[in-house]
Amino acid sequence: MANLEHVALARRYAAGERDRRLEMLDLSDADLSDLDFSEAWLRDTDLSGAILHRCRFVAAPMPGVNLSRADLSGADLHGAIAAGAIFSGAKLVGANLRAADLYGADLTQADLSRADLTQADLSLAQAGQAIFVGARLTRAILFRINLTAADLRDTDLEQAENVSSAIFEQALLPAGYEPVNNPRRARFAKGFFGEKKKRWWDWGK
Repeated sequence: MANLEHVALARRYAAGERDRRLEMLDLSDADLSDLDFSEAWLRDTDLSGAILHRCRFVAAPMPGVNLSRADLSGADLHGAIAAGAIFSGAKLVGANLRAADLYGADLTQADLSRADLTQADLSLAQAGQAIFVGARLTRAILFRINLTAADLRDTDLEQAENVSSAIFEQALLPAGYEPVNNPRRARFAKGFFGEKKKRWWDWGK
């Protein structure tokens, strides 16, 4: 169960007290639906089992955050820095994960049905048995992602990048899908993440 003092701290941040840091908090199983955690520093915070319907985590640095079994249906994680984050068993139905950094994240058995993963970096992510039905994968980076037994039906997988290195063993693929290697292209990374990412990491030191 969540630490009540930590829950109060999170609610104060969402209410506008942006000088507060939310790292290493215990917010497990808390109901924080509809709150705005945009740009919140959430390093190693425990949100396992939390109810986070329609929450905003836009551009939030959240490396190592534990979101296992959390319900993030309709949440906005556009540009979130969630490298190494744990989403195992999480519900991300209809979530916005555009340009999210999910490098090495654990998405095992997560439900990403109809999620928008456009330009997201899923390099080295573990997504075995994850559900991506109806998800958007345009220009998503799938370098060495593990998609064993994942469900990728009704996705635009052919528009993803670095697909040839992904693991698709026993995965359900889009009808008529033919593997295509779309190499990673130079894009907005420096402009979008460069200075912001450096600033967030310097702040976290």
